[in-house]
Amino acid sequence: MFNGYPQGASQIAQGATLFIFDRKKFDLYEASVQSVSQPHVPKAAQTNPSLAFQGFVVDLALAANGDTTTIEFPVNSASANYQEKGWFVTTDRLAASREIEAAVNTAAQTLAQRPMLEAIVNKGPELLMRVHPERRVEAQQAEKIAALERQIASMDAAFNGKLDRLVSILSSGHPANSPTENHGTVEN
Repeated sequence: MFNGYPQGASQIAQGATLFIFDRKKFDLYEASVQSVSQPHVPKAAQTNPSLAFQGFVVDLALAANGDTTTIEFPVNSASANYQEKGWFVTTDRLAASREIEAAVNTAAQTLAQRPMLEAIVNKGPELLMRVHPERRVEAQQAEKIAALERQIASMDAAFNGKLDRLVSILSSGHPANSPTENHGTVEN
């Protein structure tokens, strides 16, 4: 006997509530256990036999937010991580809150480092050019090319504007060029 359960028996029963902390979406879901399988060796042990020594698992069919999914949950455990899904699944509210607090603390520490990280990003290229002078030449050439492209685009826009005005003047039937207009002469 282990904690009142036979060795290898799951401590999670049908109808139990699990908490799923989704790290990818940063959300918390409550899931209801729909079914629990008999304990077995993890399916991953078929390709990696050393995983068989980590203990038995049970297949839990979970219903949350209108979806049903099945996970392998370790026997005699209150929580498990599912890296591929970004999930932390637990039966314990305190464990769920500790995971959420840890994620918040990690994000707060990262945000506190933002000024330093921005300085690194801004100063890094300059330091690399000191180590590799050829990069400075390449950067200067790239800037010259970009300036020439901007100048050509500006000239092209100005030329097209003048060309459009010229075409407009020629096609609008300017009065001085109109053959039907009488300029004080009498036609016989």
